[in-house]
Amino acid sequence: MATKQMLRHGFVCQCRSYGSTQILRKAASQPIAINDVNSKDAYYKKMGQKVDVDERPEGWDQAKPFSSIPGPKPLPILGNVWRFFPGIGEYHNIELVNWYKGMKEKYGDIVYFSGIPGKKPSVLCFNPDDTETIFRNEGTWPIRYGLNSYIYYQQKMRHDVFQGIGGVLSTQGEKWFENRSVVNKILMQPRTVDLYVDNPDNMMPNDFQNEIFKWTMESMALITYNKRIGVLNRNLQKDSQEQRFINSVLSLFDLSYKLDILPSLWPYISTPNWRKFVKAMDFLTELNQKYIQECLDSSDPSIPDHDKSVLEKLIEKDRRIAITMVNDMMIAGIDTTGKTIAAVLYYLAKNPGKQEKLRQELKTYLPEKSSPVNKDLTRASPYLKAVIKEAMRLSPIAIGILRTSVKDMVLNGYQIPKGTEVISINILPSRDDKYFMDANEFIPERWLRSTTDEYSSKNVHPFASFPFGLGPRSCVGKRLANMELQVGVAKIIRNFQFSWPHPDAQFGATLLYGIQTPLRFKVVEADE
Repeated sequence: MATKQMLRHGFVCQCRSYGSTQILRKAASQPIAINDVNSKDAYYKKMGQKVDVDERPEGWDQAKPFSSIPGPKPLPILGNVWRFFPGIGEYHNIELVNWYKGMKEKYGDIVYFSGIPGKKPSVLCFNPDDTETIFRNEGTWPIRYGLNSYIYYQQKMRHDVFQGIGGVLSTQGEKWFENRSVVNKILMQPRTVDLYVDNPDNMMPNDFQNEIFKWTMESMALITYNKRIGVLNRNLQKDSQEQRFINSVLSLFDLSYKLDILPSLWPYISTPNWRKFVKAMDFLTELNQKYIQECLDSSDPSIPDHDKSVLEKLIEKDRRIAITMVNDMMIAGIDTTGKTIAAVLYYLAKNPGKQEKLRQELKTYLPEKSSPVNKDLTRASPYLKAVIKEAMRLSPIAIGILRTSVKDMVLNGYQIPKGTEVISINILPSRDDKYFMDANEFIPERWLRSTTDEYSSKNVHPFASFPFGLGPRSCVGKRLANMELQVGVAKIIRNFQFSWPHPDAQFGATLLYGIQTPLRFKVVEADE
C-alpha cells in the first residue's frame, strides 16, 4: 500500500487549475543593529482608551510585591545566561516542556524569569485561575509580543514585499485590531470553511510525517490560492521547490526557537542562526510571491465571491494585508496542522477501541470509503470532534500563550504591574489529574455532551485547556484548521486501520509541540 495513496484519501477538495507566472528576486542577508524591536509605550497609550489602566485590582494592597515572585536569580553580568551553558548550566539542552515542569516543581505556580540579554523578563503562570485572570484583563486590543526575528524580517528587511504591514501575529494595539477586523470577515466565517468541504509489512516509512506535511501544504494552497500545487504528486523530487518549502518551514520554527526563546545575540550581530533564518524566510517569501502572482493572473472576475480564494477575498479589502496574511497562512499552516494530525492518528492507533468507535460514526456520513466529506459530517460528527479536541488537550501545538499586561493584576497572590510579560503555560494543567480525571489517558468521551459523570469536561476548569488560545487574539485560522483536521482524519480513518507496535512515541517541543519519534504506524485497509 503506497503512503501517498493514503494521504490522497484525506484530500478531497476540488479546485480550478491556473497558469504560471514567476517573479523571483534575490534578497540579501544583512547584519542588524537594534536594541529593542518592540517599543510598547505608544501601544499602552492607545490601550488607555480601552482599559482603565490606573484602576487598582481587588486585593492589590494585600498582595505580595512583584519583586518577591520566586524564580532563578540572575548573577551579576552573567544574568541567567550561564544556566544554558554546556557542562555547568542546569537548562542546557533541556526539552522545553521539561524545563517548564522543573520550574514549576522548584518554584511553584508562578515564576519570574529574567537575566537574558535581548529578551524581556517574564512571569510564568501554571495555574488556570491565573490564566483566567490574565485573559479576563487583556483588554479589547490584547498585546502579544514574541517571534521578534519573524517580525523584524517582515517589517524591516522585506519592506519591498510586506510594505511595513505586519500580520495578525506581529502587530499590536489599534493596528492589530484593524488588520484582524479585515481578516475575521473572511477566515472566521463558517461559510468560508464550507467552501472547501464538498469537494510489504504495512509499516509506514520513517518519513511518513513528511507525507502529512505535504498534505497540509496542498490543503493550505487550495484554501489560500484556490489551486492545487502538486505536492502530492507521486514523482515529486526531494529537491523540488515544494519540498524545499516544507523543509524551510520546519527549519524556520526550529531557528525561531533558537533566536527568540533561547539566549541569542541576533538583535545585536548577524549570527549564523540569523543568517540561516533569513535564507529560509527569503525562499518562503519568494515562492509565496510566485503563488500569489499566479493566482492573481488567473483570477476570473466573473466568479462569484463565495468561490474565490482567500487571497482574492482579502485583496478586495486591502492588498497589503492580503499579501502579508496569505504569506503567514502558508508558513503557519503546514507544521502546526501536520503535527496535530500526527498526534490524532497516534492516539487512535494506541487506542483501537476509540478508533473503531470513530470509524463506526464516520460510516454514517461516509457510507462508502470513496464517499466525499460533506457539510453534514463537519457540522455534526460529535465523536470526530471529541477525538480531535482530546488529542489537542494531550498535545497542544502551543504549550504557552504570551500576553503583555495592559493594567495591574494580582496573580497567585503577587502584584503584577501593567507592562509585564506574562506567559500562561497551558500544557501542564491540560495533563494534570487535578483538572482532568485520568488526565494522561486518551478519553474523547470527556468532550461529549452526553457524558455526565466525573469525566465530563463540564466539570473541568474552563481555562485548563485551550489549544487555539482565548479571547480576541485566539487563533484566526482555527475554523480552517478544524476543517482540515476533520476532513483529513475522517477520510484516513474511514479507509485505514492504524496500530502502533512500538514503545510509546516521544513528544517534545522547541517552538511547537509534537511527536519527535518517526511515525512508523502499521496500516491496513479498514473493513467496508
